[in-house]
Amino acid sequence: MKPKRLNVIKELAGLVKPYKYVLLAVLFCLVVLSCCNLAMPFVLKYVINNVFLPGEAGVADPSSLLSILLYVLVIIFVIYGLRNLLFYLSKTRVMVVGEKTAFELRQRLIRHLHTLSVDFYQQNKPGKISARVMQDAQSIKQFIQDELASMMINVLMLVVAAGIMFHMHWMLTLATLAVLPFHVLVYYLFRKPITAYAREAKERIADVSGDLIEQFDGAATVKASTTQLIEQEKFRESLRKGMRAQIRQSRYYTLQKVAADLFVGLGIIVLFGLGGYLVLYRGMKPGDFVAFFFYVRILYPRLIELVSQAGKFSRAGTSVERVFEMLNLEPGVPENPKAVPFEISRGRIEFHRVSFGYQDGRVLEDVSFAIEPGEHVLVTGPSGAGKTTCINLIPRFYDPQEGTVLVDGVDVRDFTLTSLRRQIGCVFQDCFLFNDTIMTNIRYAWPEATDEAVVEAARGAYADEFIQKLPNGYMTMIGEGGIQLSQGEKRRLMIARAILKNPKILILDEPLVSLDQHARQRALEGLSSLMRNRTVLTITHYPAELPYANKHMHVSDGKVTVRDLSGKVLNP
Repeated sequence: MKPKRLNVIKELAGLVKPYKYVLLAVLFCLVVLSCCNLAMPFVLKYVINNVFLPGEAGVADPSSLLSILLYVLVIIFVIYGLRNLLFYLSKTRVMVVGEKTAFELRQRLIRHLHTLSVDFYQQNKPGKISARVMQDAQSIKQFIQDELASMMINVLMLVVAAGIMFHMHWMLTLATLAVLPFHVLVYYLFRKPITAYAREAKERIADVSGDLIEQFDGAATVKASTTQLIEQEKFRESLRKGMRAQIRQSRYYTLQKVAADLFVGLGIIVLFGLGGYLVLYRGMKPGDFVAFFFYVRILYPRLIELVSQAGKFSRAGTSVERVFEMLNLEPGVPENPKAVPFEISRGRIEFHRVSFGYQDGRVLEDVSFAIEPGEHVLVTGPSGAGKTTCINLIPRFYDPQEGTVLVDGVDVRDFTLTSLRRQIGCVFQDCFLFNDTIMTNIRYAWPEATDEAVVEAARGAYADEFIQKLPNGYMTMIGEGGIQLSQGEKRRLMIARAILKNPKILILDEPLVSLDQHARQRALEGLSSLMRNRTVLTITHYPAELPYANKHMHVSDGKVTVRDLSGKVLNP
């Protein structure tokens, strides 16, 4: 466990390193603040020995005593004013560091997540991914804001208070600090279960978030299948598991505090026993003992709080581990450092002895074929045969495990990912639209496009006619996933998006699925304009519904067979 803990500390230090000068200024404020806090017992000692017990100092004149008291009151006023000013300055600076750290960490996570390949998102629930971006970053931020400065000041005050106590009376200090090893033991005994249950609790919360998103996305399916009670029970069970982990974590955390407080009580008993003996029989001044006691009152609560904060650090460390687990994931489709932003001028596609598979087996085995510029190829085959997988190798959603995919004679791995994907248009089977305006959704393919270009693309997709009938036209908000539109209307917006992109290569995945006769006809009209002067691959189970084709590609049993319209096999 030790190397792992050191690694967490290293990673956390790396997160706050850009703000090291701010933190050094905070540390300076905390040092002065600690001195202010530690000055009060000295003031108390002085007042008791010189004002409340004047005979001890040889001062009996009431007016002189009153002057001393007024002088002490001014000192107390200055101490409290200074400590609150320093607390405000240090707290606000640490809050800024926490917010900026969380902001940069979330940005870093999003940038990294966008480099990960499609299979990562297929294997992980959206709720679990978003939990690491938002909840874990929030936990780290809260630790920095609420605990980091407090831990620093607690350590400072413990060290300085212990030094002062040794200076005042070394024997009494040793007796008081005899319980310190027990506090360290308490921390190490409880650290492991607190960390383990904190991690489990976060994983369970992420699972619950993922289940919720699935239920909301599939609300229509749930209602149609009348499985609300089943889904409620699944949700209840996920919540129950998360609740159990949270309860276990809180139980160990509370037990840690209880054990620490019991040892504090033991230390107080030793203090009063030995201290009373020293005052009664060894000539220790009452003011000195009271001052020493107040230093103990400073030391022990700080010690308990530090043990408690160590438990909170374990929980924050869990968030750090989860975040860096994600940041350390290698992209399944890495970009070649020597990649070049090639331009696709013709749109010729060639597979040369390509093989690809998942963990459960090969999907493509030694596949070779060529598609000439401007051809329209229908891609067919049984469900699960690998049609979509085969086509997804072109824009590098996956990389072949063997062989080469070429576009215009260039290995797709030699393109920069951005340049390759910007020149390939995709109309997916699932019409994903954002909860934004129609204008923004079409422009998503080309953010720099003018309004006129967006409208022209919509006309090419035969979408302009229904858009104009909407209350706010192109500025109409379409709701989550385009819920306010029909399947046919959503499909036409996807086609308009592809037209606006104006790609040399176009991939259509079941473009007519789930459409009625009228919507299918309008979609075909949009597709016909989209297919002109482009290399087009259309994945479909119904080739007869798509009359615009030059070739037919059949994917089955790991093999790909390409035929012309007469049925002649064209690939080896």
